[in-house]
Amino acid sequence: MPLVLADWILIGVIAVVIILGLVAGFSGGLKFFTCGIFGIVISVVVTYFLLGVVNSWQFVIDLLARLNDAMGIEETAAAVVDQIILAVILFIIVQILRAIIVRCLVGLFEINNGFMKFLNKLLGIIFMAAVVAALGLIVLQVIYWVGGETAETVREAFEGSLLRLDWVYDNNPLRTMVDYFTAA
Repeated sequence: MPLVLADWILIGVIAVVIILGLVAGFSGGLKFFTCGIFGIVISVVVTYFLLGVVNSWQFVIDLLARLNDAMGIEETAAAVVDQIILAVILFIIVQILRAIIVRCLVGLFEINNGFMKFLNKLLGIIFMAAVVAALGLIVLQVIYWVGGETAETVREAFEGSLLRLDWVYDNNPLRTMVDYFTAA
């Protein structure tokens, strides 16, 4: 079975990922994807997921009740105000922890010895591959949501792929997660 154009594009992407992983290493990739706007986006997502967990802690519930009493806010407005305050505090904590963890990991992987250099390059390739795979699945999911002629064109381009891109498009794991949440 011959390679289709999409297979060749994927092979090119894999080559670029390997080169980027070798050049940047794990520490460089980690710094790039956790600083600046990427770091803020990561912190917002982590804060969103932690907010649901922290809201169920009795300590936090009691603390928010005292805060609402101290501010003299009505109960309907308090539900919004206290959640905003909690989200901002949690975001700041996540930002600080993210910065500490990234600095520790970068410092560890930038140790100047042969084994750590090798490990940094190897994990750099794996890290870049994971990021590109995640971004690729997100793009395929967006194309699926857009649907219509765009989705048909992409699906036809993947048809008969030796690297099974048609199967990846049809069985995108993000699609099942979205379908699960919309059904719930």
